[in-house]
Amino acid sequence: MTFTGTDACGNSPKNVFVATFEENLFNGDREALNEMIADDCVLQIVHPSGVETHTGREAVVEALLKLSSHSHEVGHLEAAITHGKAAAAWGYWQAEAEADGDNLRHFSHTMWFTTHKAQEFGQIRIFQV
Repeated sequence: MTFTGTDACGNSPKNVFVATFEENLFNGDREALNEMIADDCVLQIVHPSGVETHTGREAVVEALLKLSSHSHEVGHLEAAITHGKAAAAWGYWQAEAEADGDNLRHFSHTMWFTTHKAQEFGQIRIFQV
């Protein structure tokens, strides 16, 4: 598995934190995700059919790991940006070649830090298509 990212994050510790979160999510790293998620974090996964909500570190990490459990060979982070407590990241995950040719999944994540120090996320919203 290969994860590549934007080289525009290096000047901002917050941007690096977001990029690291995305890499940990791609790799399904439970321990690292646990360290980045607040105890009372709220995760919203927005689907075309509605919003799925998970609350609390354990439930959020479990739901995140389900997202990363697909067989992805390549992940690419196009951007990780922050402003104050808000953050956003987008890119794609590419799975092994599938019969229908649909092996590219674009992602768009918005996050909010619990403090301006950017030590953990208190809210995450993931858009799934």
